[in-house]
Amino acid sequence: MIAQILIADDNPDITGLLNDYLSSKGHRIVVVNDGFQLAQKAGEYIPHLIITDIQMPGAYGNSAYAVLQKDEKTKGIPVIFMSAHHREKLAKLLPNDPKTRFVQKPVNLESLEAVIKELLPLGGYCP
Repeated sequence: MIAQILIADDNPDITGLLNDYLSSKGHRIVVVNDGFQLAQKAGEYIPHLIITDIQMPGAYGNSAYAVLQKDEKTKGIPVIFMSAHHREKLAKLLPNDPKTRFVQKPVNLESLEAVIKELLPLGGYCP
């Protein structure tokens, strides 16, 4: 099967764009709008990958990531963090973990696809 990807962002234009693009590549998509939903749905769906904004209402993406790291079912899920802010400004918020990446907004879809293929086994195909 193609990967199940959880997208978390409070901007419906971004979630719509990512949903449409990744769905067109055959991935199954779950969309949430804040960090609380991110932690809840990740535990429920156990996605192959999470793409999350850092600054969202309710709980930041990095706070939800910290919650996921405490759960055996979700701690191994790769995460792509997104933000309009530069990586240097967010350095204290981003985890130093080999299974995480950072993507600058506005998101370049081809670059995002390359990062997804890097993080997911077999280039996005999940047996």
